[in-house]
Amino acid sequence: MQAKRPAITRLFPVFLILLIVSPVLLSPVSAATDAGTTTAQIAITDVQLNPEIFMQDDTGTLKVRITNNGAEPVSIDRVELLSDDITVVNYQTYDKVGSLGAGNSLEFTFLLEADVQDGTYFPIFYVDFTSAGSMRYPVPIRVDDSGIVVSVMDAPSTFSPGEKDTITLSVGNARDNQVSSVTIVPHGQGITTTQSALFIGTLQPDVEKQVTFEVTVEQATEMFFEVAYRNGPNEHRTTLSLPATTGDRKVSAELVVNSIEVVQSGTTITISGDVTNAGLKDAKSVIVTVGSPAQPADPNPVYVIGALEPDDFSSFEVTCTAAGATSVPLLIEYRDDDGMVSKETLQISLRNPVQSSSSPPSQNAAVAPGSNRRPGGFGMFGSGISQVPVLEIVAIIGVCIAGIVIWRKGCIRRLRDRFRK
Repeated sequence: MQAKRPAITRLFPVFLILLIVSPVLLSPVSAATDAGTTTAQIAITDVQLNPEIFMQDDTGTLKVRITNNGAEPVSIDRVELLSDDITVVNYQTYDKVGSLGAGNSLEFTFLLEADVQDGTYFPIFYVDFTSAGSMRYPVPIRVDDSGIVVSVMDAPSTFSPGEKDTITLSVGNARDNQVSSVTIVPHGQGITTTQSALFIGTLQPDVEKQVTFEVTVEQATEMFFEVAYRNGPNEHRTTLSLPATTGDRKVSAELVVNSIEVVQSGTTITISGDVTNAGLKDAKSVIVTVGSPAQPADPNPVYVIGALEPDDFSSFEVTCTAAGATSVPLLIEYRDDDGMVSKETLQISLRNPVQSSSSPPSQNAAVAPGSNRRPGGFGMFGSGISQVPVLEIVAIIGVCIAGIVIWRKGCIRRLRDRFRK
């Protein structure tokens, strides 16, 4: 009878097979567990793009910060930014990173070049851990080649050679991110400007600003307004052209004299009237006087009006002497906004001046028939003083006074008593 083998002898082949297979079964499970734990410890805590939105061919930076939120250090082999579209200029900069301690952070900066068409791209931020496993994070990067918008708000249709005109421009940011260092420089052949450049600064999205240039055009030409601005660290330019045609165009102040009246009083002549600004600009420091052969005289040798706005008017009155002259020049002088002096001259005839009613008449002056007016009479009665019965009034007043005196002395009572007796 054959003896039975012990149980351990029968189980030996099974133990041998398990001993051979167990390393193969246990190793993948251990690696997966380590990779999951490491990935869970690392978190992306900040992402910054400059500029926020790229223009075509812009360069910029992407900064990514990672933080170890675990209790144990994490060993990092390399960090990369992977993209088939956006060019990463500093590729392989972070091939050897090292250990990131618990609670600590690391920041990685990538220099990018957006040599692509408009659109949104997703380069991958990739972290390769030394022990096992990796982390991937897609970063959206938008490319939009829209620039800022520059337009003319107000400008003359025709420029007068040598005369200063005003041009107003509108500058608007139609992008979804801010632009900075916005500057406008005017230039062109045959033009001069009061401002060599205007600085606007930062323009937020959907914001518009207006700027004004004072321009003097000497000839028909084309003027240009070059607008420079920055999108992140990138400088961009756009140019607005404006044709400048020249011609006759009266836009300055133009003074017109109306309602002239000449009054002569002895040797003094008074000239009065209205001055109207029929131009399109203000006239400043307006004065009115007379020229040779007339001589300005008191009380108003020079009449100061001051400023006259377009369509505004003012009265004036100047006095002068002009012995033997049949006409005198009336002079109107004024200044523009730049202080340039302009003069207007108007010839005033003296052939039929009005005699002043306020001047005393001559002692040899003829008296009109039927008039008993005396020189130096009571002016308050006018010409009717000769019709007042002065003597009759005085006689009546005298009789009344005498009657009152007689009555008060009792003469009337005594006469009455005598007649009764």
